[in-house]
Amino acid sequence: MATKIIISFAGPLTPTVIEGWLCQCEDRFSIYTSTKTEKAPDLNIEMKIRLMGTNMQELTIAAWWNAGHMEFLRLESWETFEKQIRNRFMPKGYKMVALHTFFLCAQNHLPFLQYSATLADAHNALGPNIIMAAIYKYQLLFHAHHMLVLRIMVIPDFVLEDISFNNLVALMSMQWESFVMEILATHSTLRTSPMADSISPIPPLPQANEPQNSNPLSLTDCERLSAVGGCWRCQKVPTDSRWTPHIGHTCPGDPSQGVSPSPDFVPPPPVIKNAVIRKHKDTLLPEFLF
Repeated sequence: MATKIIISFAGPLTPTVIEGWLCQCEDRFSIYTSTKTEKAPDLNIEMKIRLMGTNMQELTIAAWWNAGHMEFLRLESWETFEKQIRNRFMPKGYKMVALHTFFLCAQNHLPFLQYSATLADAHNALGPNIIMAAIYKYQLLFHAHHMLVLRIMVIPDFVLEDISFNNLVALMSMQWESFVMEILATHSTLRTSPMADSISPIPPLPQANEPQNSNPLSLTDCERLSAVGGCWRCQKVPTDSRWTPHIGHTCPGDPSQGVSPSPDFVPPPPVIKNAVIRKHKDTLLPEFLF
């Protein structure tokens, strides 16, 4: 009967997966109660807890259930058992971590559906009443790839306040697929053209208002750099000796390759050497004295 009422929990032990399973258990208990026949047994508190415990297949949570199941079966409510699961397997600060992940989530060079799924995971981990629906839509749209944002903003009669979140995801996904196909079609046309040998390949996702690199990227190069967290602009990767953490629009450039800094690059503050501090200590502002 357990397999007919609720599904098994196979992990992983992450806040999103745990919350999802608990919600599914609650929904399935409600469905059973509403649709059961007169001869079907009622689900009391002990039976609900037992059904959940016997469906815990992930090794860590299964060991926890086996060690304390006699105590759990004596609990006064199913909600108390839910609370014990959350207290044991969900980190104390998981909501702060989820908020941090949510508001820092950006598409960058990810496929759109992967970006929206990552954002949804962080949103779901917070629960239904933490992030307002409007904030959820703003985060999805304005942290997407800048070319995708532009394509959405120029749609006639597009009103962000009037579109639901799911419809916005569908619209942005369609626009992203269209944008990628246009880039691929352009690249394919250049490669099959009689003048292809004299035309350099173009990056599939060019950054707006940026100078062309002296070594334009091919599709293979772009995929290689994206896979290791590298930069399309300077073509450096995190394992390079002179690498500094950045993404395309904050690239510091590389003078040796003729690559200028990105428009959003902010140079580090100048370092004031100790000798200069000692010489001009009386005239320096307090915030420059360390």
